[in-house]
Amino acid sequence: MAEAYSGLKVFVLLHSGIKLDGIVSQVFPSSHQMTLKDVTLHIPGQLPHFTPIYGVIGKDIKDLQVLAPTTPNVQQTLPIDNHILDQIPSSHPPTKTVTTIKSTSKTRKTKQQTNNCRKKNGWAGEDVNIFREEEFDFQKNLDMFDKAKVFAEISESDETAPEDLLVTLNRLPQKNQTHLLPTENVLGVERVPLYDMTTTRHNNKSKDKKRQSVKIVTAQNGNIQCSAMTPLQMTQVEHECDKKIIQMNQKSCFEDVVMENGGRGAALLVLQILNRMNIVSSPSIVIMVGQHDKKGCVGLVAARHLINHGCHVTVCIESGITSDATLQYEIAARRYGARVCHHIQELGDSYDLVMDAIVEIEEMSHSIYDMIDWVNDQSKPVLSIDFPSGVDATTGIPYQPEYVIHPNWTLCLGAPKTGCKSHEITGDLYLVDIGIPRLCWKHISVKGNMVPWGADFLIALEYDK
Repeated sequence: MAEAYSGLKVFVLLHSGIKLDGIVSQVFPSSHQMTLKDVTLHIPGQLPHFTPIYGVIGKDIKDLQVLAPTTPNVQQTLPIDNHILDQIPSSHPPTKTVTTIKSTSKTRKTKQQTNNCRKKNGWAGEDVNIFREEEFDFQKNLDMFDKAKVFAEISESDETAPEDLLVTLNRLPQKNQTHLLPTENVLGVERVPLYDMTTTRHNNKSKDKKRQSVKIVTAQNGNIQCSAMTPLQMTQVEHECDKKIIQMNQKSCFEDVVMENGGRGAALLVLQILNRMNIVSSPSIVIMVGQHDKKGCVGLVAARHLINHGCHVTVCIESGITSDATLQYEIAARRYGARVCHHIQELGDSYDLVMDAIVEIEEMSHSIYDMIDWVNDQSKPVLSIDFPSGVDATTGIPYQPEYVIHPNWTLCLGAPKTGCKSHEITGDLYLVDIGIPRLCWKHISVKGNMVPWGADFLIALEYDK
């Protein structure tokens, strides 16, 4: 029965509103599809388009009418609904289309006909067989990509210090440089640990003057050394902690844990400092907060704890668009009773202590400059969260010397940073436990970061003289 429809000129209305008329070329009952030839497309809002061949799926047909028979076998014109293809039995297999290989002369004629048809009918008149005959030249396109040149440009533009690279452990010189045979065990060769850059400093003395490592130890518990970490290493270990939380099917992220534990530790240190200063009656604290920094959220969490302990807290947040996390912690601080402002002109001068939770990156806005200037103009002591604002936490070098905060104390979150070079940069050092498991330190190849917390979440550090 499917052959009875071949050669009929039909009019088809699709559910999409497109109308088309053409001659039935093939009908495939098994897949409920048919192919039309010499088709004219009537798209709403556009001029009619001509295409030599067009395929139609049965479920897309809204109405189908036979316009005129082109063979003497058909004697009447009947309207056919959109289920016509379902009515055709599937006893006859679908006709296979055989594509023959054309000669060069025929190909040229076909291309010329296609170009003429393209000018007349646009994209609908293109012959797809031309593109099938052209094979993609993979090697030719691969030769256009100069890998050596691209990697050379990346190396030249990379300003990362060698000791900060993740592959530093593999690139460091071996203590006993030997040429191993294929039968020897390469794992038996001892390498310099990642945090011990002594060998590297001897090999590159010009850079060591700017990047000297300072030994930091605990002020109590036997002056045990505490390894300094770069901001990149801290990001890596927090990522490892995030993976642990995901494994436990928790909806929160470790960054929330860092903010809560860090804020609680900052509030605890402020209360200890106020007690040493004999300020116990309604102390007044001002907290300077940046928009998009994690340390700004730590300052907002500290504001809640300080209010719970009887402090008057004023929070000055950098003006502009605030991140979602900062906005969330700002709302919580307001509900606890903190006074929040966005301009330093709204701040007074009757404060007992200033907390620096402004910024930890190089890109600083004009409002950040004003906040740093305001902090430096105060005669009250300053506590910096994690690292002083305006100073590179990796090197200890100021981004801009005129916009640097010189704190009396610095509270390190999780580990001291490699930028902790001297007391002049950070003031007195303290370290708060933000909840990083020791196993996560090992996953990023950091050994020896075993701080003896004991029963304390907040411990004092000092520079080893």
